[in-house]
Amino acid sequence: MLNSHLRYRLFFPLFWLSLLLTVPTYSQTNSRLTQQIDKVLKESCLDSSQTSVNVVALPDGEIVYARNPVVPLLPASVMKLVTTAAALHYLSPEYRFKTEFLYSGTRNNGLIQGDLIIRGGGNPRLSTEQFWTIATQIKASGIFEITGNLVVDTHFFDEYELAPEWEEEKRGQRPYDAKLSALSLNFNTIAAHIQPGASVGDTVNAWLDPAPAYIHLRNTGKTTSRRSKHTVWAHRHENQPGEVEIEVRGQLPVNAPEKVVYLNLNNPTHYAAETFRALLLQIGIKINGETKTVSSRIDANKLYKHFSQPLSLILKELNLYSNNLTAEHIVKTIAAERYGTPGSHAEGLRLLDDFLRINNVNTEGVVIVDGSGLSRKNRMTTRAITDLLTAMYSRFDIGPDFIAALHIMGKNDIYAQRLRNSPAREKTRAKTGSLKGVSTLAGYVESSNGQIFGFALFLNHNRCGSRKADDIEDRIITAIYNLGESAFEEFSTK
Repeated sequence: MLNSHLRYRLFFPLFWLSLLLTVPTYSQTNSRLTQQIDKVLKESCLDSSQTSVNVVALPDGEIVYARNPVVPLLPASVMKLVTTAAALHYLSPEYRFKTEFLYSGTRNNGLIQGDLIIRGGGNPRLSTEQFWTIATQIKASGIFEITGNLVVDTHFFDEYELAPEWEEEKRGQRPYDAKLSALSLNFNTIAAHIQPGASVGDTVNAWLDPAPAYIHLRNTGKTTSRRSKHTVWAHRHENQPGEVEIEVRGQLPVNAPEKVVYLNLNNPTHYAAETFRALLLQIGIKINGETKTVSSRIDANKLYKHFSQPLSLILKELNLYSNNLTAEHIVKTIAAERYGTPGSHAEGLRLLDDFLRINNVNTEGVVIVDGSGLSRKNRMTTRAITDLLTAMYSRFDIGPDFIAALHIMGKNDIYAQRLRNSPAREKTRAKTGSLKGVSTLAGYVESSNGQIFGFALFLNHNRCGSRKADDIEDRIITAIYNLGESAFEEFSTK
């Protein structure tokens, strides 16, 4: 008969071996996940050859589900995940865009005998309110007149106002098509505010914000009865050089709330400069000369320097509102800071490619032509995106900022309706993407047992419509969330 010591020595390793044999691995437990996702992907509105799904367990990146994971497809705005990660890597979460205000000549008793110079630094989030604060600071320093010109130094970026693969003839006046500039204001858009008049038949009330002197408003909109159709709109015209007209037209019911129409500007640098000139004039600072733009660096006397919010906060807003201008500004800024000015898309996109490779992302079939995902010439795989998610999850230096830049699905704001009836609601951080016939989603989900998974879903060439596509994606996320529960159930039945 074995003594107790010997029995323990034999039993202990056998006990742990039995646990290793009975505790389910993902290869054992993801059969239910496979069945659930496969069922979802049978929806008739999907193109099976243009649908890709990849799900990995973190932190090691073990694949738990794959459907066409290396087929290059359109990523839409999921491309912004690459831009976000590369920005954190090359610029750091604490990076701040700077806009400098300088003067040439001499300064005597509040009079600048020379030019006022604005040196753009690529800040994508300058606003009229920030310009007003800057103007008041300059006023507080004692300045009341500039005898020379208002000069904008745009050397930080190259001369291209669009990403190279964007076809200019197809670009419209909507905000997401805004041009790029080293000095940008209000995302290079202007707001037309429209309210119904007091009575049926009255002209609608309309005004521009901001309203620099060279932009004029023509209002032909009419106030109509309560049950009439709402057709009021705004359109930009440029009838002669240096003059812009915003036309408000159509009809607005008398009981309708205020409508705001945002239009992009054809010359965003001039728009920003003229808005700043108007604000200076409002507080009593006169600029006697013209507005000019130069593409070479101007060395002059320092007057004021404005810093943006930290990059980590800008990236959070980038991914929440999916602002294309911000993404493309970041691409050029990465190039400017890494290789020197002027920052270009060619160099910035090359750095994005390098970033993916040094982080062990499988880039086979990947083609990156912009930082926003707006171009239909981009190609990405769900495998590449989950490789990126895996790499960022394990990076202590920038990983937390990357994850924080992804919005919580089902939590307030524009994603509040997602996962409404799912247990994965508020357990998922992700980035959406959409183009005509394209719906994409990628990010992280915490399962019911606390396990973190990375996922990428590309529904290309689909005929689902946005709501149906969202529902398909939400059902897949819910299946991933339930993977932990499935594993427990399979283990308990063994």
